[in-house]
Amino acid sequence: MQQRNYLAEALAQARTRQSWNERLEHWERPASDSEEAMIERAARMVRNVMSRNVWSIGERIQIEPQGSYYNNTNVRRESDIDLRATHPDILIQYAPNVVPQAAYYVLGYGSSGKAFVDTAARLRREVADELGREFGILNIDASGKKAIKVKAVPGSRPPVDVVPCFRLHYVFWNTNAQQYGTVQGIAILDRDLNWTSSYPDQHHARGIDKRARTQLRFKKIVRMLKRLRDELIQTSALGPKEVPSFLIESLVHGVEDQYFLVEQDDRYDRLLRIVRRMGAQVHDQACYNAALEINGINSLFGADPTRLASAQKFTNLALQSTYG
Repeated sequence: MQQRNYLAEALAQARTRQSWNERLEHWERPASDSEEAMIERAARMVRNVMSRNVWSIGERIQIEPQGSYYNNTNVRRESDIDLRATHPDILIQYAPNVVPQAAYYVLGYGSSGKAFVDTAARLRREVADELGREFGILNIDASGKKAIKVKAVPGSRPPVDVVPCFRLHYVFWNTNAQQYGTVQGIAILDRDLNWTSSYPDQHHARGIDKRARTQLRFKKIVRMLKRLRDELIQTSALGPKEVPSFLIESLVHGVEDQYFLVEQDDRYDRLLRIVRRMGAQVHDQACYNAALEINGINSLFGADPTRLASAQKFTNLALQSTYG
């Protein structure tokens, strides 16, 4: 049974349809021009700083964007930036039906002769030290498991997260072509020596495609729900990190296109229609077992058992706070 949340219901009761539509029109907008300019300036500063690092130049480290900023789902007053510092060494992962030795030979992989653990530690140290020299060591936080954080300067620079990572090749057997294929992404080795795979380029491309197929409504709905999540955090209905933006984006992407395309819907009806569908999907075992991240590769709920509970809680609260 769905648990009632009276703070969420109070949000629904406090607003008329007209006030909801006015609020949603504001919520669907991306960062302002001034915020975008500040974001771009901060990203450029980090790239310029790392372009002077001798070790990074020799290792051919690439500084690339990812996250809400890259995917144009950031909202107003959400100006943080996610960048990745990608080392060209390749982590190879194999599908269950692949013979690793055979695929390794056929695809012509070689070895750099370096251990990933050593290279990851050096990459992390070089990024932290170089950023510390530029922005001041007190403005750098390298204590996290994955990201190195550059603290914000209000009115000048938003917070920046730089994630050291490697290239990733996921090798599979293409039955139709009768040959090996690869899906390319990134692999993050955190400070606890755990690997995380990610596919930011596929995420980016599929978001653009979904936006086009839904008459530009997909990313607007994502922004609306991110702002609604922030309201629920302010009322303490949700914890600050309980529902990350990536989860919201993946849940909205999983809603079939036709739910975005009912022309008689206003913003309020469209949001309700999509939230109801999200709620149905995360409470249906067949749907949530088959659900994928927005990249279309990783299982949305298989890798992180806490995600499903977070998704169910968020969709319940989102419906209560908009419909009561």
